[in-house]
Amino acid sequence: MNHELLFFFQSVLWGALLLFFYDVLRIGRRLFPREAVYVSMEDLAYWSLAGVFLFGRMYQANEGKIRGYAIAAVILGMVFYSRTISGKFVSVTVKILRIPLKFLISIEKRLLFAVRHCKILILKKLRKGKRRMNLRGRFTKRRGKIFEKKSGDKTQKAE
Repeated sequence: MNHELLFFFQSVLWGALLLFFYDVLRIGRRLFPREAVYVSMEDLAYWSLAGVFLFGRMYQANEGKIRGYAIAAVILGMVFYSRTISGKFVSVTVKILRIPLKFLISIEKRLLFAVRHCKILILKKLRKGKRRMNLRGRFTKRRGKIFEKKSGDKTQKAE
């Protein structure tokens, strides 16, 4: 009797833990949005691994017997967790994690601005010659019209 009661409460805990880790996945989705295809693939992978984990734990803890009350206890643990902790945990954690994320994004934008600005300056310097740097950092020949040297006051264009 004590073994079955302990197994029941373990099953409730496993259900709550499964939803806790799913909430971690939901937090990641709110911080870094994904397309529906990737969300579906994540869900499929998560619930497949969760099923294997749950089956293994139940099989190991109950001497190879899968009991109906254990599955009901897992569902009970999931329902209890989702009704009590889940919503607040996800919303508060997302709010807390967005603060450093916004800071990192602003640093990234500033660094990218500086890199782009330096790249523009380098390209301007290189355009004075007949070569220029493309976006991949390789030098290419200058395309378009080439201006010849000034002869007097007029500029002659050659194509």
